[in-house]
Amino acid sequence: MMGSSILFPRKILTEVEKYIDDSGIILLVGARQVGKTSILYLLIERLKKKGVPDSNIYYFDLEEMTLLDIFNSGVKEFTAYLKAIGADANERNYIFIDEIQYMENPTNFLKLLADHYKNLKLIVSGSSTLEIRKKFKDSLAGRKVIFEVYPLDFYEFLVFKKEKKRLCDALAKSDIRHVSPGTGIEEIPARFFAEDLSRYFNEYAVFGGYPAVAMESVHNKKVTYLSDIYNSYVKKDIKDIMRVDNITAFNNLLKTLALQTGNLVNITELCNTVKIARETVERYLFLLENTFIIKMLSPFSSNPRKEISKMSKVYFIDTGLRNIIIKNPDNIDERIDRGVLIENSVFCNMLKNLSSLEAIHFWRTLAKNEVDFVTVKGNRPMPLEVKCTAFKSAKVPSGIRHFRKVYEPAKSFVLTRDFFGRNDKTIFMPFWLC
Repeated sequence: MMGSSILFPRKILTEVEKYIDDSGIILLVGARQVGKTSILYLLIERLKKKGVPDSNIYYFDLEEMTLLDIFNSGVKEFTAYLKAIGADANERNYIFIDEIQYMENPTNFLKLLADHYKNLKLIVSGSSTLEIRKKFKDSLAGRKVIFEVYPLDFYEFLVFKKEKKRLCDALAKSDIRHVSPGTGIEEIPARFFAEDLSRYFNEYAVFGGYPAVAMESVHNKKVTYLSDIYNSYVKKDIKDIMRVDNITAFNNLLKTLALQTGNLVNITELCNTVKIARETVERYLFLLENTFIIKMLSPFSSNPRKEISKMSKVYFIDTGLRNIIIKNPDNIDERIDRGVLIENSVFCNMLKNLSSLEAIHFWRTLAKNEVDFVTVKGNRPMPLEVKCTAFKSAKVPSGIRHFRKVYEPAKSFVLTRDFFGRNDKTIFMPFWLC
């Protein structure tokens, strides 16, 4: 791992822990270097604090070829190896397997272990969703629970920056998930830390939320780490695993998408720009989304005759990676794409904080009324617009007004640079409270 070896807690840890004593397999998936291994280590630490002895906890990294050979030899060989290193088959043992995608047939291996060795609790991680999908068959249905691990959200970013607890606590009590139309500004403690939170959010927007990058304070080292993450992704996930031969075309498409962040994706235009076939563009987009680089955001629509219902918008799951792709790690105030970058950063933070029952979309009508984001829980939509311009009064943007007229949401948000306010059920807050 790059950077510090200090293990900081992640929000997802609490959710994963709920399943640690169940019989099913826990599967963590996500891009390389987002912290999956650290989460495994943190789970091990918490098991030990609960009194589980070292002799009942085993961690295996399948990037080690010797271990991979043992795993690929089958369940019988693996259980014999467990016994040889001291595991008692009559006791509850916690088996942590890192980089499961390297196995030749992980599905059959895990199924046999889960079905016939009930004392083994399996917690596994994998870096490539596509490789895992290809190797994990439906026979594991009902035997596993999957968690997607993303780069840090803004709150976690502050924790990894070793920021004072009061700043983190103020943010946690003030974000859009804790504010209603009846909330007064005096109930938002984060306003007292506006300068610090704004400065940190600007850094978060430029460099993203990869843990090693967040913990680094030197600008050039941040750039180096991000470049290494990107180059490793292209080599290992795209070239070696996904067998993409035309790396130049792939990189050109990725750069084009980075420059079109927040825009509708037009496949025909992409084909003409990058000069590759439509089916190739569609395959590359599929690869990018399933290796946790981009997110194709679908529209929110209940009236296809008046609203866009098919075309998606593109956002990057990490803005630091996006900025490395376009070779622009400049500070936020020096950028012409500041608005796009803030919008993408808001999206990143919202995506990482969605519950399993929520979805995020955008909204646009054929008459060009639009809202940047719409979160939906059940049948209840909540619109949110990002505005980087200065506000002096709580004037509701036209897109929010039109959306409210059609859908009558309980509340809506306008995220601004530094303005707090309210206009009926529309709440105005700085975007670092997303």
